[in-house]
Amino acid sequence: MQPHFSEDLLRIGLLEDDDDFREELALGLGGFGFHVSFSCADSASFLSQFDVEPCDVVLLDANVPGEDGFTVATRLRAHHPVGIVMLTGRGALEDRVRGLEGGADIYMTKPVDMLELSSVIRSLARRMRMAGVVRQPSSPTPARAVPSPSWSLQDGGWILTAPDGTTLHLSAQERIFIGALLKSAGTVVSRQTLSEIFNPGDPNDFELRRIDVLVSRLRAKAQSVGMKVPVLSVRGQGYVFAT
Repeated sequence: MQPHFSEDLLRIGLLEDDDDFREELALGLGGFGFHVSFSCADSASFLSQFDVEPCDVVLLDANVPGEDGFTVATRLRAHHPVGIVMLTGRGALEDRVRGLEGGADIYMTKPVDMLELSSVIRSLARRMRMAGVVRQPSSPTPARAVPSPSWSLQDGGWILTAPDGTTLHLSAQERIFIGALLKSAGTVVSRQTLSEIFNPGDPNDFELRRIDVLVSRLRAKAQSVGMKVPVLSVRGQGYVFAT
């Protein structure tokens, strides 16, 4: 499933077992110009509905009937290029790390201000759209979004393909990150440059440690499908895609 971005109407899927809060979220998001495509109280219903409803971004609670929200995030990330926001009462560091490394793009704790939540969702959507900016627009072969002798980004940049044909579905941030590294053609991309790509409005407000978390999550996800991503950390500088 591909995201169906609209400039004005983002489609949202909700997984929240609290009936009152789920209704509050749906009404609040609608008031900020989003369209809630579906809302579910349990993971089985959510995953079933996700298969048939177009959706740009999902909001996942952690403690829900059936598989927990962390597992749902991992399932979605493995197969779909969708923005994932964990919205839960679990604020411990280990939960936050688990959520981010398991596939979430954003991790927020309840209670949440609707204005802040709407801003976060729009920011995530902008970053997903920006993934096209870091690709090479003049690439002569449509299937190869960026020039690389052996690795390529396909399906609009959402799938990383290895020389042996192994593929990996990328999250919005992973797509931006890998695209920037491939575009640099083997040269180091500094952390400052990456922060400007991830948060162009205020790069100084971007926590650089989030890049390390992203890389750790990417490597683990790639390993799970038998792929070794040649992303190397250059001490004191940044990252390079060593093809």
